Amino acid sequence: SSGINAEYGEFQPFQHYFKQINLSTMLAVSSSNAVPAPDSLAQMLVQALTAQDHALLEEVLHYKKPVTVEKTLSRLPLTHVIPLIQSITEKIDSKPSRGSELTIWLRQVMITHRSYLLSSPDIAANLQPLYRLIDMQLNNYPKLIKLQGKLELLLQERRSSEDDCSPLSPVSMEENEGEEQEDDDDLESEDE
Repeated sequence: SSGINAEYGEFQPFQHYFKQINLSTMLAVSSSNAVPAPDSLAQMLVQALTAQDHALLEEVLHYKKPVTVEKTLSRLPLTHVIPLIQSITEKIDSKPSRGSELTIWLRQVMITHRSYLLSSPDIAANLQPLYRLIDMQLNNYPKLIKLQGKLELLLQERRSSEDDCSPLSPVSMEENEGEEQEDDDDLESEDE
């Protein structure tokens, strides 16, 4: 009982210390699932935009709860509004599948800071990449709808051809045999 664990040949205080570290690590991990305060998120957002830290920006944009997004953006300094819009636009442009999740942020920043955006003299130039992205999406939409229609038509055609080639049920086979016999009888009567 000199503090050495006979089974592992280690001091017990170290073992106890490691158990405490594991416990505190587990508590930190479980509490990291909580949403940070809007002030913290706004501060992280400013830091990410200032340092052009893409990983930190991704961490902030990960939050999608409308209330959290709204409160965070209401605390965003006006000097960071345009850089945020440009960063989100670049992310959507590089990976269009993320458009729906990032649109939450884009829409809310425009709602929250609309007076600033409307009063900004060079807003058209700053938002040109966003205009281009929207135009590109709008130009592709009719083509996608047309393609979807063609695919649905092909699938429907395939289903109907499969139905035509499907084996006949016993009832329909008997009906077909009866019709064939009538046709044979008609042919025999014509031959006579």
